[in-house]
Amino acid sequence: MCTIIPYTPDKKKEVRMLIEDPFVREDLLGCLEEFPDCGLLAIEKDAIVGAAVFTGKNDVTSFTLYVGTCFRKRGIGTKLLHELEKNMRSSAVKEVYCDFQEDPDHSSFIEKNGYPLQFRSSLMTFQGTDTALPDHRIRLYEDQDYETVHDILHRAFQKMRKQVGLPLQDAPKSREEAKKYLENRTSIFILEEESIIKGCIFLDGHEIDKLAVAPEEEGKGYGKALLTAGVKRILKEQSEAVLWVVQGNPAEKLYKGFGFQRKRLHCFYKKILS
Repeated sequence: MCTIIPYTPDKKKEVRMLIEDPFVREDLLGCLEEFPDCGLLAIEKDAIVGAAVFTGKNDVTSFTLYVGTCFRKRGIGTKLLHELEKNMRSSAVKEVYCDFQEDPDHSSFIEKNGYPLQFRSSLMTFQGTDTALPDHRIRLYEDQDYETVHDILHRAFQKMRKQVGLPLQDAPKSREEAKKYLENRTSIFILEEESIIKGCIFLDGHEIDKLAVAPEEEGKGYGKALLTAGVKRILKEQSEAVLWVVQGNPAEKLYKGFGFQRKRLHCFYKKILS
């Protein structure tokens, strides 16, 4: 009989040993480290057979769930998910996302639990040598760039959402967002030509988090220039650069042409909690 208990940091080593997939292992352990009070463990005969965690007590959150390969098809995942959803509801979560590498069994499980598919996205990686020359048009983000950068991001991603069939999203400006951008300014690059901002790229460790060019400026090489600068910066400290691209996004052609290769294809699901 499986029982569900709260996660505690002293169980980290056992959770690490349970998870076979390195990508899932690091993702789940990273979330448990950041949100330990949002984690749960499935226990059977004093052994950990599953783990799950949601990423913060906010209106919108995401979760990661894993059941050991030897313990699947026994209802453990369902029990773990239902308890996790109970905790999310008590934390006032209204909207929850999850994703995983494309797999028919995983898709069947999550869809049976009320999560419709939203989109698919590829994890792409680049490993190479930095030979790019500095581009004088590219500089670090400054606080006065906020409104223009926000506008470019909003318009570029709205266009992408239309292209791939995703619903449009409002993106109101906020002081909190402006403050966050300024705090992370050394990881944000702006391409400016003739004193006009044409696009931007946001980095997060070894990941290219966002890349956007003003829609009216597309086709002029700005995206490739920003991508080159971002990869150049990442490769100074990391062995590879990674990014996610939604299936159907025309930008995938840019990434493939640059040398990025698909590593994993993930399915993304969403559920509105009542």
